[in-house]
Amino acid sequence: MKNPSRYIVITVLIFALFTGCKKPKKYSDIPAITFSKFLLKDTIDALDNPVLRGTLVFDFVDGDGDIGLMESDTTSPFDSTYFYNLYITEYYAVNDSFVESNPIVPFHYRIPYVAATGQNKTLKGSIKINIDYNYPLSKDTVYYSFYIYDRALHQSNIEKTPVIILTQ
Repeated sequence: MKNPSRYIVITVLIFALFTGCKKPKKYSDIPAITFSKFLLKDTIDALDNPVLRGTLVFDFVDGDGDIGLMESDTTSPFDSTYFYNLYITEYYAVNDSFVESNPIVPFHYRIPYVAATGQNKTLKGSIKINIDYNYPLSKDTVYYSFYIYDRALHQSNIEKTPVIILTQ
């Protein structure tokens, strides 16, 4: 071998050629969500009251990257049902079954707009939502179902948390 570094460079170039030409994985334009975890901790709310804070964490993937709404998205179709793009429903235990909660303020949220960059517009990420429970707790066992909409108004699958035991 006259010049071993030449063979190393050629090997690296061949490897880069074969690994660099992979096509990106194609995901559906309909967003998909997956429950990740639900965390509980004692903390203080914005009014300095002690609360039990639950944090719902879930992952999402959207093939065309149109997740999220801008603050200016308030005209049709984002002026009614689609004003919010994350919907969470709470269920609480009553005897041996679960009942849908009817909170004064529903668990509806606006996921902020995130611009996808590059040729591959797929967006992947995690979303965290805090849910505060005031003391004394009015319920001790809950679970949540949730889904999102993308900007094209595609609804994701519906995910559920496991049953959550709220402790004081």
